[in-house]
Amino acid sequence: MKFWLATANLKRTEECLEYGVFQGVITNPHVVAQEGREPVSLFTDLITIAPTAYYQLHAGTVNDMLKEADKMLSIDPSRMRIKVPATRNGLSVIRKLTNLGIPVMATAVPTSTWMIFAVAAGAVAIAPYSSMLQKRNILSKMEGVFAMQDIIETQGYNVEICTGIYDATEIARYAAYGIKSAFIWEKDVETYLTQDLADEAAANFNGDWAKIDAY
Repeated sequence: MKFWLATANLKRTEECLEYGVFQGVITNPHVVAQEGREPVSLFTDLITIAPTAYYQLHAGTVNDMLKEADKMLSIDPSRMRIKVPATRNGLSVIRKLTNLGIPVMATAVPTSTWMIFAVAAGAVAIAPYSSMLQKRNILSKMEGVFAMQDIIETQGYNVEICTGIYDATEIARYAAYGIKSAFIWEKDVETYLTQDLADEAAANFNGDWAKIDAY
């Protein structure tokens, strides 16, 4: 299972990538806005730290979204990745970018039907917003993600879901169900990567190490 760090903060990116479990950073407009910087400048700095960085386009006209994608990709085409909101215009943008050989993640995908549309448009990754269904008491977030994964496997789609992790216990359940990619918010990283049982097991050897070190 691949993990992405959800942040646009340079310091946290540098700190969290040191743990060795993240592929790169994935952002949305909220975390970018928190940095108070112009996006091109910010991402130019981010990719000096992260091997890959996802940027989410504005939800606007097709031409405006394509221009924005071109501007952000020009920072470094080998490291920059694009997220496209799966609006009606967004689906068109996904197709046009795909036709140019650019891999695209469709984001703001609330339902399995909308995932099917996004895949038809050419998306190779899906960021589910099934939490919107959960808030409306329709379906749990996890059930929504699992339903999407069932369709991916049934149809044989060459696409990956990238789901948000909101509790560390979700990771094993998603992995067991075949979800291959997930993101973790930077505020949760240290908590999720701290396991008392692992620390306790390692500490059991402290006495032995003390004897070895005395030699």
